[in-house]
Order: sequence, then C-alpha cells, then structure tokens
Amino acid sequence: MQREAIDHTPRLSRWVINTAALLVPRADRAAWKCEWLWEAWHGHATLINQGATSHRAARRVTQFALGAFADAADLRREQRNTQFGARSLIRDPLVCIATLALLFLAPAVSTGGFRHSRAALQPSYSGSDHLVLLSRRLGVLGLQMPTTSGQVWTWMASSTWFGDVAGFVLHDGTLEVTPNFFPVLHTSMPRGFRFLGHSISTVKLLDPQRPPIGFSGALARLKNPGDRKAAEDHFARFWISDGFPVTTTFLSERDRWPFYFAGGVSLLFLGAGLMRARRSLPYTSFFAAKTGLLLITVAAAWTEVATTLPIPITGGVEPPIAGALVPLLLLSQLFVLRWSLEDQRSRCPVCCRLVSMPLTVGSRSSLLLDRPGIELLCTRGHGTLTLSDLKTSTGEPSRWTPADCSWRDLFVREKTA
Repeated sequence: MQREAIDHTPRLSRWVINTAALLVPRADRAAWKCEWLWEAWHGHATLINQGATSHRAARRVTQFALGAFADAADLRREQRNTQFGARSLIRDPLVCIATLALLFLAPAVSTGGFRHSRAALQPSYSGSDHLVLLSRRLGVLGLQMPTTSGQVWTWMASSTWFGDVAGFVLHDGTLEVTPNFFPVLHTSMPRGFRFLGHSISTVKLLDPQRPPIGFSGALARLKNPGDRKAAEDHFARFWISDGFPVTTTFLSERDRWPFYFAGGVSLLFLGAGLMRARRSLPYTSFFAAKTGLLLITVAAAWTEVATTLPIPITGGVEPPIAGALVPLLLLSQLFVLRWSLEDQRSRCPVCCRLVSMPLTVGSRSSLLLDRPGIELLCTRGHGTLTLSDLKTSTGEPSRWTPADCSWRDLFVREKTA
C-alpha cells in the first residue's frame, strides 16, 4: 500500500490497528497490518466521497478498526492450536514408529537395498551348500599357517566324504588354483569373479608337476551331499597325519557369519530390554516394536559393512577387523537400547504417549517428607509421572501415579498440552 494512503488513514484507527497487530503471529504481522490499514483507508475515503464529515468518517472507521482485535486473537488462537497439534503429534507412539521406519529406509536406500547383504545371502556357486573350505588354524599371533600340497592330498585321502579337492593360493587380487578348481566349483571363470569376498583380477593355473610350497587352503565338494549333519559330525573329529586339526567350514556359512552374529546380538539386547520394560501388553508391545526397529536398523547397517569385507581363509573374519567391527556393533546396540529405555520411561504406560507439562515438586530441605523431583502429566489424563532429582545419588526409580477417571474429561482435546 502507498505510504500516502497510510498517512491519510485516521490517526486513532492506525493506533488501534498497530496495537492489535501485536497479537498477530510475527510471520503474518506485516501482511495482516497492511491489509487492515488498506481497508481502513478505503473505508474512510469512501465515506468522505459519500459526503460524510471528517469527524463522522473517522468515528466510523475507528469502530471498524476495533474488529482487528478479534481478528488478531483468532489468528493467535489458530497458531496455538496448530502448535499444540504438532506437539500432540510428536507425542503419538505411532509417529515414533513411523519415524523409526523412515530411519530404517535411509540406509536401505543409500546402499541400494543392502545389496552386499543380499548378495551374501544368495548362493555364490551352484550347489554351494555342498562346498567345504579346508584350511589350517591360525598360528602364533594370528599368522596363517600355510598348507603343503601333500597335506591337501592327505585331506582327500583321509576322508571318504570328499569327491574332489582343489588347492588354491590367494594373495591380493590374484588367485592361483589347481586345474580342478573350477570343476569343483561347478562354474567357469565369469566376469567380475569374486572368491571369499575378494575381487579376483587374475587367475593362474598351477603346474601339477611343480606344486607351490604352501597353499592358502583347499576347496572340496562333498561326495555324498545328502547327509550334511553326518558330514559335520565327521569334520569335528577330522585330523590329518601330522596331528594338527583341520578347519572345515561350509562355504555358505562362511559368507553369512555377519547375519548370525548381528541377529544373535540383536535378539540378546531386545530380550534384555523387554526384561527391563515389561509392563502392560500395549506398553511392552510398543517397546518391542520401537526397540526392534532400532536394533534391526543398526544390525542391517553393520551387516552391510561386514559383508563388503573380504573373508579370510582361516576364519570368519580377520582378528584386526573383528577387533573393530564387533565392539562397534555392541556399542551401537547398547546405545540404541539405552535411548529406547529412557524414552520408554517418559511415556504413559496406558496410551504410550510422551508425558508433558513438567512441574517441579518437593524441596531439597525436606528429603524425608517432601522429596524433590519433576512431575509430568499424561495429556490424556491417565496419570502423572514423578522423576526424582536424587536418582543419580540414590538410584530412586520413577513413580507412576494413575489418575481418577473423572480427570480425563479435562484432556479430551489436549488444549493444555
């Protein structure tokens, strides 16, 4: 609006509108005041053009401007209702579950749907459930003990379970194999070949007449794959002629160790949390869903990292890598479990909504009769939650006090939120 139009608006009307503008939310104040000043100027000019005196026109416009207070109050009330509605939405347990579900989708989208984990769950080769990886156990300081060519053939001769055994030497991106290596795998050398999580750029055939001093390990296929349980029992007692045990692992299990570990740890932490947070059925069910989503998100992200790492010949994971990966998972799971328990303590055990309206109660000078703390209220009128200020020193737990049903009518629309 032109500045001249504002100057021609009666002074008293401008004062009334400027005063009423203080009630309008700050984001809408400038536009609201401009609109009301324009209407006041337009009304005053119309009355003057109709022959009204300046005094009469100013009085009529001032009466009109008084309605700005009611309009400003409506805008303020609408804003408060919007804010309270948002706060109420944040306290809703379904919103918490939906937010955690979106949190799970974030790593899923960024990793292409956990593509490394999905690849680890799929069979790497034809009949990979029947492939057995043979190796020597780790030596002193975690050093790998090489396997001689004679030992590879001894493994085949000493066990009636192996149809064929192929030796290999793996270092960096080069794989040196015996001529029967790919027939044992039941595959040819494909493009982008990976073995034990290593990207293989070069494959060399070993000369049978001049075997290497030491193999990295051997790969065998079961002669009779029908009875896998009996084969596992046999491998548990399998020794070679030099008296040292042989590490035997089914290739599919070697690829999937992160799933077993992450799944077991997640179930352990979830069970520990349920023992701490068990109460009513809705309360416990909400905790299980919330904590389960958090633990699954952490476990899935950790598994995606673990499955991208190469698998060593002599174990499920290299000791230095395990030293970093395993504590990372444990600390992450412990953190989310602690957060979930703290969040659960701040919720109503009846409706699972977050309590609000904190109020300081008690006195530190009267620890016996009036203990200090903070009292929070369920906005559905189910009761009050008292948090002790002495929890860090005395370990005093929180206390829930149910409210009488007559209180709930006061919180139907949550206007006190």
